[in-house]
Amino acid sequence: MSSIALRQHTFDVGPFTFAHNFLVLYDGEGNVVAELHGLATDPVTGAIRPIGRSSDYLRAFEFPGKRYWNEGQSEKTLWEGPDGAMERWQAAKDAYNQINSRNLTYNPWGSDLNGPRDWDAPVPPVIAGNSNSANRAFVDAMGLRAPSMPTMAPGTETQLLPQNLIDQIRQNNGIPPLPKGGLF
Repeated sequence: MSSIALRQHTFDVGPFTFAHNFLVLYDGEGNVVAELHGLATDPVTGAIRPIGRSSDYLRAFEFPGKRYWNEGQSEKTLWEGPDGAMERWQAAKDAYNQINSRNLTYNPWGSDLNGPRDWDAPVPPVIAGNSNSANRAFVDAMGLRAPSMPTMAPGTETQLLPQNLIDQIRQNNGIPPLPKGGLF
């Protein structure tokens, strides 16, 4: 059975521990087929930066096999089964294409940089995010819920893509809408 998992790469910068969440696609034998990441890139050269700055762009990447996968990283399975993994992976890649088309600013803290606003006014388009924001968009597009991970990952709260676009991506890939929650 193929599966998709959320993995967490942690690294230290001085006294602080940071987390980078990413997706991994496994084949039926448990081998890594691909990884999907949001990464900071140089706006001129497009080169991946190990640690992004606010002058960088946020871009999504798919890498075949293992790129950032390391033994001992925290991992939680998001999807497992004989069917559906490739449709969900394609939905995540569709979100990846949308992220790359928007020329978003990389923000190490993951917030959208829109600042304070009147909560009764329409929400402006998101202009920034980080790797964890991109990962959230991938998971949302697959119609799955991201589980909590051991290390806090700033940016997971930032929704990079509008909900109507996420819904369209799901529909285009045959993924049913998430059930609506509520008290009544």
